[in-house]
Amino acid sequence: MALGKGKVLGRGLGNLIPVNENNVEISKDEQSGLREIKVSEISPNPHQPRKQFSDASIQELSNTIVEHGVIQPIVVQKNPSGSGFLLVAGERRLRACKLAGFAKIPAIVRDLSEADMMELSLIENIQRENLNPMDEALAYQAIIDKRGLKVTDLATRVGKNRATISNLIRLLSLPKPLQDWVKEGKLSEGQARPLLSIPDSKKQFEVAQKVISEGWNVREVENYVSNLLNPEKKSSSSANVSDKRDASIVKLETKLRNKFSSKVEVSHNETNGKGKIVFSYANLSDMERILEQLGVKL
Repeated sequence: MALGKGKVLGRGLGNLIPVNENNVEISKDEQSGLREIKVSEISPNPHQPRKQFSDASIQELSNTIVEHGVIQPIVVQKNPSGSGFLLVAGERRLRACKLAGFAKIPAIVRDLSEADMMELSLIENIQRENLNPMDEALAYQAIIDKRGLKVTDLATRVGKNRATISNLIRLLSLPKPLQDWVKEGKLSEGQARPLLSIPDSKKQFEVAQKVISEGWNVREVENYVSNLLNPEKKSSSSANVSDKRDASIVKLETKLRNKFSSKVEVSHNETNGKGKIVFSYANLSDMERILEQLGVKL
């Protein structure tokens, strides 16, 4: 009986005080996965959404780390195809530590699937510092492909608006030079979006060059593209539409265009108070996106 009790007691203590294979108590940090790891043992994250890092920003962070230490551990996982670890989140902190000459860095070791790793990296980046639109779009598309998610599901998981993600992903259909201009900040996301309506990539390129060289704002780009695609409407509207439009109507149109990422026209009759709001869409998918934003389910 005594032996039996001892066995039970030993198993109970083992559950209360976790030990490693050498029967040495495992610290709380180890239990949580927190430990100090040599920076030389950490390989870059192959799914890092951010492709560019500001040297000035890393230097600034490095100075802070030298002064105050690493306040928040990075996240790593054991390298499944070799020794050492793979970085999951915290590349700026890792780079800053290397720059500061640190040999080790506090890290939380997690056991993640490749898809989990991609998602965690993306969330970490969009929560900390704005990614450029193209890198963010590529990361969203990669997770959708990897996990087989719908845009709506991904939006819920990363805490973003569905339309925001959908609009970003649409930018991936732009020609490569235009994507590079968006990445470099020569074209804003808002300036680039109307170009998606132009069916010919050569024409998209020509218009993008005009946008950059002439410094058009988003509305000017939308108007130019609309007139380009509907030349008959342009001549008609030139004759009928004057500069007498109510400033509040123009302002409303701008607000609606920004909210729905689509060309919107508001016509208002001052005499009888009637009017209409017209949305333009590039294709059926775009129409579905707008309807969803309006709360209309097909």
